[in-house]
Parts: sequence; C-alpha cells; structure tokens
Amino acid sequence: MSDDRVVARPREHETSRRIPSAMRSDFGLVMENLMDVPGSMGAVLVDEDGYAIDYVHDPEVLADIEVQLLGAQIGQIIERTRASATKHDLGTPVVVVEGARSSLIAAPVGLDCVLAYLLRRGASVDQGLHHFDAVRSTVEHLLT
Repeated sequence: MSDDRVVARPREHETSRRIPSAMRSDFGLVMENLMDVPGSMGAVLVDEDGYAIDYVHDPEVLADIEVQLLGAQIGQIIERTRASATKHDLGTPVVVVEGARSSLIAAPVGLDCVLAYLLRRGASVDQGLHHFDAVRSTVEHLLT
C-alpha cells in the first residue's frame, strides 16, 4: 500500500458513512457494517487462492487494488496461523496487528476463506473487533 494513502488523517469529527461493497454480494452487504466504525479503511473477504470474493473500502483512503492485495497477502499468513491453531487445539485464531499508521484485524472464515479489516491509527480497535466478530460470524453462517 502506498504510504500517502495509509497515513490519511481522520477527518475532523469523523463519522461513519455507508459505503457499498464492490461486488454487492450477500457477503459484501454484511461486510459493509464494518465501515460503520469511525476510522475504518476497508475490509476484504478472500478465497483460498487469495482472490477477493467481495470487499468494501473508503475510496478516499484506499484504492480497489490495495484492499484486494491486502486480502491476498494476509490470507496466506492467516491460513498458516489457522493450521497452527488447529494443531494446538486453540480454536479459531483472530490476528490483530497494530502499526504506526493503521491496525489490521484478520481471521479465517469457514473452511477456506479469510476476512481482513483495516482501521486507521487512532480508531477504536475494541469497537473494530466487536464489529469484526459479528461480521465474521454472519459471513461464516452464509458460507454454510
């Protein structure tokens, strides 16, 4: 991701706004709820090959390709984490990475998919995790 996009400053008195998913799938309609968290940058659901099933993003902060690449790149890591968690009987892993410019939340969904969610620095990771868990659970239900 290009630094000029990721370091975008939160708008003063930032509020959430409804941003439609790219493909308007049932999964995307559920993922749109993640954008209700102030500071949300984007989210993507990818398949086992890293291809986006659907995604939603703030176009003022991330380009389409950036959110799709995020899913493809983190998908491989989450799949390895899932394998390790299974081996050690830890349940479904949820990975949270907090960086200087943004935070990432990602987890496996269903048998072969990964959901990744990006928040600006300063956004409420707790609120993001709460929404992420609800969205992940609903998407998992849709996959079954």
